[in-house]
Amino acid sequence: MHIIYHCYGGTHTSVIASYIHIGMLRTDKTPTKEEIESIPMFDKLNGQNDTGHIVSIGTDEYGNNVYSLGVKNGKKLIEPALKDFYYHLFNTNDGLLIIDTSSATNWIMKIGGFISIALKSPIIGRPLVTYGVIKAYKNIVQIVKNVKAQESAEYNAIKR
Repeated sequence: MHIIYHCYGGTHTSVIASYIHIGMLRTDKTPTKEEIESIPMFDKLNGQNDTGHIVSIGTDEYGNNVYSLGVKNGKKLIEPALKDFYYHLFNTNDGLLIIDTSSATNWIMKIGGFISIALKSPIIGRPLVTYGVIKAYKNIVQIVKNVKAQESAEYNAIKR
């Protein structure tokens, strides 16, 4: 299975969700500022050059591949394109999950991300976006839990 988490820039909620999904961040405890900022992909993409690139984050406990993706304003184009491409490759869309994490993005993350990435001022923006992630963490965890429940159901159906 291929699981793609996406958000506007691909540097914040999608990265955090991906790291939660592969077990690198806990679901029962909000990470510290240092834990968040130590994530290699967090707030590190350089904006336009990385938008639209699917970044492999790792594999989960079922051996499924987990990715992060920044889509900017192209969500309505990217999702159907990925589904179509996957279908052309495998003649099915079973095994592909595309998850929009932007519902967990709060205004603090938006402002911090803009300052950090668009204005190229991570010294000012990164602490803001990190604080925003801490505030939104439970919402991001819930998105991942919903995906994991779906993934588990599909995994159990395949095993039978």
